[in-house]
Amino acid sequence: MGNMLSKAQLSESLLTSAKPSYIWTQNFILLCLVNFVLFMGTQMLFPSVPMYLLTIGGDPRDVGFVMGAYTISAMVVRPLGGWLVDSFGRKTVMVLGMLLMLGASLLYSLAGNVSLMTLIRIFHGMAFGLASTAIGTIVVDSLPLGRLNEGMGFFGLTSTLSMALAPMIGFGLVDKSGYPMLFLVISLLTGAAFGISLMVRTSAAPINTSGRTVTGIWYNLVEKTALPASGVMFFLAIVYGSVLSYISLYAIERGITNIGLFFTAMAVTMLVSRPLSGRWADEGGTDTVLAVGHLTLAMGMVTTGLSHSIPGFLLAGAFIGIGFGFCLPTIQAQAVRHAPVHRRGAATATFFATFDLGIGLGSIIWGYVAAASSYQTMYFITLLPVALAGLIYYQFTASHKTD
Repeated sequence: MGNMLSKAQLSESLLTSAKPSYIWTQNFILLCLVNFVLFMGTQMLFPSVPMYLLTIGGDPRDVGFVMGAYTISAMVVRPLGGWLVDSFGRKTVMVLGMLLMLGASLLYSLAGNVSLMTLIRIFHGMAFGLASTAIGTIVVDSLPLGRLNEGMGFFGLTSTLSMALAPMIGFGLVDKSGYPMLFLVISLLTGAAFGISLMVRTSAAPINTSGRTVTGIWYNLVEKTALPASGVMFFLAIVYGSVLSYISLYAIERGITNIGLFFTAMAVTMLVSRPLSGRWADEGGTDTVLAVGHLTLAMGMVTTGLSHSIPGFLLAGAFIGIGFGFCLPTIQAQAVRHAPVHRRGAATATFFATFDLGIGLGSIIWGYVAAASSYQTMYFITLLPVALAGLIYYQFTASHKTD
């Protein structure tokens, strides 16, 4: 009896062996395409919304609250989204979330004041939380576990590539045609992503064969095996919030208008580092990958604070791209690796909820820091959450790894 597999282990083994050992299945390609088009729209908005808020009477603190409202609302809805994904099926929740995102994108043309923009961002964030949680879970279902880090790295390239293209396109649309054209293009992109999502195939909601039961609202919504990695991601996301929400305003303060090149530099290095870090981690180098990622990210934040010209911002963007390219897919894979199959939705939601919470709180906190000091000082202070993220990983996560 001691050599026999348990029912849960047998189920997991059969499910895993049923998957192809290669990554690039039709479903995975469709998911990558959905994610790319979806992120093209959201990445056009992120650097443009702060400037738009200033044109309708907002200030840096308003920027922090509005940007934070998006990510915090996504964070709030993610645990519910994870439960829905595990209970009613991945595709149903994905399509619902995509439809709501389309509705939200159509509302931006009505945002004539800060209060209305805040409400729209909250609605958009909630829709994004549902859609992205479902998409992330389907991606994990579609990948062989032995190549999970590598697959997540390739999937992450779609959002990275959009980051390389979207800010420049968004700024170009605003410069030539104004914000109404930007909002129209975002709506068209979201509609295209919705159409592609209808072609994605998923299995029915997985059955609990592990013998493990989860009771209580909190335990149904949060997967505890994902918490250590999610804690690391929380502090890195706080740093990411400073980049998404304030780099364009900081560049303007420095007299630089073509800051879209910063996002391009960041995206290009993420494109290179994501698949490299994924394969490296799958071969047993998780600790080293994250050490390189944390160190390079710290270098990027210091370089950002010291930058006075576009070459400096390009170098900072390159460092930051390598740092997040090494950290994001590796930590996400760690968050879902040990979750039971029937709890992968909850694990994905737990990871992304902490990611959103970090960005949202970071956007708000950094707004107050910048108002009380300067953007330069703010970027130097981001070294604190980078250090905390590294400390949490090496004290709590690395010592408990079983893979």
